[in-house]
Amino acid sequence: MKFGRNTVTGLDRYLSSWKSTDDPSKGNFTYRLDPSGFPQLILRSGLAVTFRSGPWNGLRFSGFPEIRSNPVYKYAFVVNEEEMYYTYELVNSSVISRLVLNPNGYVQRFTWIDRTRGWILYSSAQKDDCDSYALCGAYGSCNINHSPKCTCMKGFVPKFPNEWNMVDWSNGCVRSTPLDCHKDEGFVKYSGVKLPDTRNSWFNENMSLKECASMCLRNCSCTAYTNSDIRNGGSGCLLWFGDLIDIREFAENGQELYVRMAASELDAFSSSNSSFKKRRKQIIIISVSILGVLLLIVVLTLYIVKKKKLKRNGKIKHHLKEGEANESQEHLELPLFDLAALLSATNNFSSDNKLGEGGFGPVYKGILLEGQEIAVKRLSKNSRQGLNEFKNEVESIAKLQHRNLVKLLGCCIHGNERMLIYEYMPNKSLDFFIFGLVLLNPNDFYYVFLFSYAC
Repeated sequence: MKFGRNTVTGLDRYLSSWKSTDDPSKGNFTYRLDPSGFPQLILRSGLAVTFRSGPWNGLRFSGFPEIRSNPVYKYAFVVNEEEMYYTYELVNSSVISRLVLNPNGYVQRFTWIDRTRGWILYSSAQKDDCDSYALCGAYGSCNINHSPKCTCMKGFVPKFPNEWNMVDWSNGCVRSTPLDCHKDEGFVKYSGVKLPDTRNSWFNENMSLKECASMCLRNCSCTAYTNSDIRNGGSGCLLWFGDLIDIREFAENGQELYVRMAASELDAFSSSNSSFKKRRKQIIIISVSILGVLLLIVVLTLYIVKKKKLKRNGKIKHHLKEGEANESQEHLELPLFDLAALLSATNNFSSDNKLGEGGFGPVYKGILLEGQEIAVKRLSKNSRQGLNEFKNEVESIAKLQHRNLVKLLGCCIHGNERMLIYEYMPNKSLDFFIFGLVLLNPNDFYYVFLFSYAC
């Protein structure tokens, strides 16, 4: 059905409440489309306005930011030379829905649920205190998420400060600087708001926003303007004349409103916005700088800690190496061979010089610079033989002197490298001496066994 007026016949379709829930006679509340200025839905208790929907903006009524495409119903608003009305059509014809003005003055939509055989509330036009008409008075703005809910718009101050401070906002706000229709006057943009009462407004759907601003400036009674249709970037012109009443702020789907201001107020706004932008820029720069310094401190701290740890580990290893070498030199009365000399003698421990390999590492043949042939036992890095075992072996062999025991010439300790340098024995292999040698003295076998262990 059509909820609105036929401007030709004068037919007015509107809702009226029951007197009570069990008395269907006409109650005190009416909800109808008001044709004054730019059309909007107005709820009245008798003659007093208690709620209004705001003007239609092409997508929804300005005061209904929650209305959007939904699976229950489609809606539209029509304004032409003959009619102006709001209508809706159910998307699913099996759904039963009704719009009701109840005896308490609430506009509510209900849907029928077959399972429970009853009506449930789908939506309500009035959502909170800020939907109470003109709660904050002229040039006052209501925000339900703030405390107090009412504040004066920028460039305005409470008309009666004492009453305002006593939470009586009904007299609203007045301009800090009155308008004098000066050519330097301009506009301040407010965003995310419910548009003011449009009963004292004028509209033209074919004008641009720039043309709209120019027309408002030329008329000293014009107090604000905006687009009449917000679709596709905005179009049309909507002008207000007189006080701006019943404004509220929305978190989403609010509209833009351009309010006329005196030249001095524009300068203050420009300075305030410039200061705000400058302050915000400074805050960003300071925050980034602090973050950068903190990050640098963290990086430097980690670097220093890691460096100290590596240095400490290096010192431990260095001291350990020096300790091992010194300890070996203190207990062993043997010549110490230089690693470079052994590398040269064995051709860098070439595989061609390798004589064999035992449990603790390989043995290489070498020739010293003076021509002496040597055998170098190189302790394997993977060997489980530690410093003590190495010392014990060297001490045991160094103390033994026997014609059947190969002579130990010295040792080499360099870092993790531990090597024993023996005289080179060219005569066959050890098994020949063990299994093929006729022992002249039974004690000789014991020394041969020690020789075997040493190798």
